Amino acid sequence: MAVHIAAAFLKQNFVLRIGFGFRFSNFEFQHALDGDAGYDYSRIMAKARGVEARLDRLRRLRTEVLGPEQRAELRQALLDKSNLVAAEAAEIAGARMATDLAPDLVAAFGRFMSDPEETDKRCAAKIAIVEALNKLEYDRADIFLTGIRHVQMEPRWGGSDDTAAPLRVNAAFGLVRINYPDVVLLLADLLADSENTARAGAAQALGASGSRAAIPLLRFKAKLGDDDPAVIAECLTALMTAAPEESLPFVAGFLDDASEAIQEGAAFALAESRRADALEILKKHWPEARHSSLREALLLAISMTRLPAALDFLLEIISEGDQAAALAAVSALAIHRHNEAVKERIVSAIGKKKDPALLDRFKKKFESNPT
Repeated sequence: MAVHIAAAFLKQNFVLRIGFGFRFSNFEFQHALDGDAGYDYSRIMAKARGVEARLDRLRRLRTEVLGPEQRAELRQALLDKSNLVAAEAAEIAGARMATDLAPDLVAAFGRFMSDPEETDKRCAAKIAIVEALNKLEYDRADIFLTGIRHVQMEPRWGGSDDTAAPLRVNAAFGLVRINYPDVVLLLADLLADSENTARAGAAQALGASGSRAAIPLLRFKAKLGDDDPAVIAECLTALMTAAPEESLPFVAGFLDDASEAIQEGAAFALAESRRADALEILKKHWPEARHSSLREALLLAISMTRLPAALDFLLEIISEGDQAAALAAVSALAIHRHNEAVKERIVSAIGKKKDPALLDRFKKKFESNPT
């Protein structure tokens, strides 16, 4: 009876355990499903406990001085069969700028590229390794070229998922960082990736590349459209990063897009440029917004420019606008919650309106932790 209960428990929790990197072989799992009374289930559970113990040690290592002994522990962890242990070690190496561990990181990456669907579930180790190498300013292209081309299909209920999209994005930024000669060609391919995470990352990387060749690619993709509005938003933001002056009217045109999500993406792309002419476009467009959610997004975008004229505009809405607009303006100004001078001006504007709802909104947004 106890054996069958254990088998049922393992069956229900198998996917969860695998997702977190506790790798059981098909042989082990089949015994669990069959309820084999002669099989040692304690060995499976001990494997999981051993991984957790090693992770606990690495978490404590984060706060220790990184001396020779600690570096030796990190090297050993990068050799671990558990992708979660190796991933934790990689994160520490990157965070602590342990450049001497770069060869160990590269070696671990190669090991987890062998039978990756089994050795590195969810690409946890490979993603952490490439992130660490970027922090360490590793400058050899090979590992990034491997990463940007890697696809890892893993089973899920009813199908399979490509878990390597974040890896491709991290590798793309590595190639941009080292100024790889053909990086724009690789990013063009990534912009057509099947995964929306990869497409959005490709847009970000193109914006960061500093290449003039990136601009027509981003404009074309923005015009072509995407199933995920976030991809288009990233294209617009990248354009305002790479070529703000010439991209301004192009990006502003998306404020009239049929998709409210893309309209919001365009507003935030303009806001992040912190340009006075972008602010004027946002101010002009705000009265024309039909839906309350878009009006709120536009006010937040105006606030995000952090320009003096933006603050004046929002304070005027608090003093003279209707209640809904004034409440939205107070919320939008919450990004200035740590600026005492701005807070005083907001309180003054609320006092002129004499609306208790505005004061309640101010207390909620400015005097407590934002949610």
